[in-house]
Amino acid sequence: MSNLQVNYSSLKQRFPHVRTKMDIIQNSHPTESSLYVEMIDRDSAWLQAVESSLNDCKIVFVYGFGRGFSIADLLDRYPDCWFFVYEPDENLFLETLSEYDISFILEHPNFYWLSVGESQLNMLFHMVCSYMQDEMVFVALRHYLENDMDILRGIKQKFMEYRDTFYSNKHTEHRFREEWTRNYLYHVTDILNTPSIEQLFYSFEGSTAVIVSSGPSLQEDIEYLKKLHPHALIIAAGSSIQALIKHGIRPHLIVIMDGHPINKRIFSTPESLEAPLLFTSSSYYEISDLKHTQKIHSIMKSDAVSQYLLEYSREQLFISPSATVAGTAIQAAACLGAKRIVLAGQDLSFPDQKFYTDGIEHFSSDNTDEKVQTAHKKVLNVKGTYNPTDDSFLLMKDGIENLITGLPKVEFINTSRNGAAIEGAPFKPIDELYEQLQSERVESDAIGDWIENNHHIVDNSRMLYFKEKLELTLLDLLNVRSEIKLIKNHLNKLRELSRIKPIKAQRELELIEQMWGAIANRGWFAPIVESILPLQIAKFDQLLPIIITEQNLIRKTDLICENLGSLLTEINDRIPDLEDMFAESLLRFKD
Repeated sequence: MSNLQVNYSSLKQRFPHVRTKMDIIQNSHPTESSLYVEMIDRDSAWLQAVESSLNDCKIVFVYGFGRGFSIADLLDRYPDCWFFVYEPDENLFLETLSEYDISFILEHPNFYWLSVGESQLNMLFHMVCSYMQDEMVFVALRHYLENDMDILRGIKQKFMEYRDTFYSNKHTEHRFREEWTRNYLYHVTDILNTPSIEQLFYSFEGSTAVIVSSGPSLQEDIEYLKKLHPHALIIAAGSSIQALIKHGIRPHLIVIMDGHPINKRIFSTPESLEAPLLFTSSSYYEISDLKHTQKIHSIMKSDAVSQYLLEYSREQLFISPSATVAGTAIQAAACLGAKRIVLAGQDLSFPDQKFYTDGIEHFSSDNTDEKVQTAHKKVLNVKGTYNPTDDSFLLMKDGIENLITGLPKVEFINTSRNGAAIEGAPFKPIDELYEQLQSERVESDAIGDWIENNHHIVDNSRMLYFKEKLELTLLDLLNVRSEIKLIKNHLNKLRELSRIKPIKAQRELELIEQMWGAIANRGWFAPIVESILPLQIAKFDQLLPIIITEQNLIRKTDLICENLGSLLTEINDRIPDLEDMFAESLLRFKD
């Protein structure tokens, strides 16, 4: 076998995402020989520099794979570390695969992750964040240290930003873990009974969409929204439906994604649900329950529960999670094919000490007044002065600006007269926009008409298949209780054995690892248990490198007893809640 074939076999087993990337590179164009040079002999000076950086850290991010010589030295010298390696040069890596047998590196247990090329960088960031505790060490191969220092600084900055978002998301998942898991499960039948936003992909290509939010500036735009209705898709983002109803405006689409029960107050009147509804799998299930027709669903890219149960991949889904429902509505408009997206009532601040536009009534004035009074940050507004704002609005602003950056072919306009300036969405008064859109035409019930003309046919055999899958998953979930009890019995003996009978303790360790693996490797475990216990699973994952690389048997058994034991207790305690959620989800199949 050639070097390439040997290495491809290892990649297929350990890093199939890299193997797929190499196939694409190899078939797309001939590669030029790289000028990359790496010392074959051990680079002692570079290894000494690495030594001074490592201390006791177990997680090492390595920038560069090169020819693999330095990576092999790291694996040999630091058997207690896990290496997460990023090679930016796809052609160089393909060349290395062809010229050298590096299978021993690719198959090494401490060569934990490999990403090649910029498109796989975030995958590596995610893996590092999943396993690092307080810190990790950033190491770059000599070639990149000498030639690409500015790029290295940029990569480190990108990682820091990704890490902050990763931990923020974990805490958000923890905060809403029960609401989101319940909504995911209760929405299963509604998802099977309704068309997806992906089915409407580019059905309104070339249109203008107005995303209506609930900020105070909406009050000055509201009359023009009536005039714009025949010329643009009016999309109500969450609570803004209250203001639109108050002014007699029926949007073309309502978008909801918030999972909190308070949303029931927003949609407490029949008028609030007259327009077609796009509900995400994270949204509060009772809102969708109240509306019986003209619904569209979206499974979020972050919703691993629905993806597992209904057998979707992230790549099949369009909408990513966002800090604000306006972000969800923006993505929906892009999916529909809008060439221009207008942001109305998107203040992202408290102009004139106001939180909402008139007509928004689901929060008490005491709650909103307190938020306004405690807002001590400032944000530049469209008039060139500054508005008071807070961290949550700044997070939303960052999210919207990132979406704008990710949609370069869409023109964005901000009509919020008193709101924050939004990068990538220049301010334009809505009256000027109205004049610009006079020649565009949108039917009064355009999205409702699409739903009626493209009648969603319910596949009963598919419904039965997924019902049975839920039943089997629930049954297996309940079976895990006895397996947890058995593991805990073994854990109870492990500490004492490690101190008096080390050989027997080692056998017990191996048995516990097998039993835990039998639970953790179930197909439903990661999506469902991580949904209900995100912080606990994340904490355990971060401790794994320490547990696995610990050589002292007593310390190793103490770590396993303490951390695996507490995780098993957490899982066991949440099984009754999951059982209730699954039972209700199954009851929803009755019709």
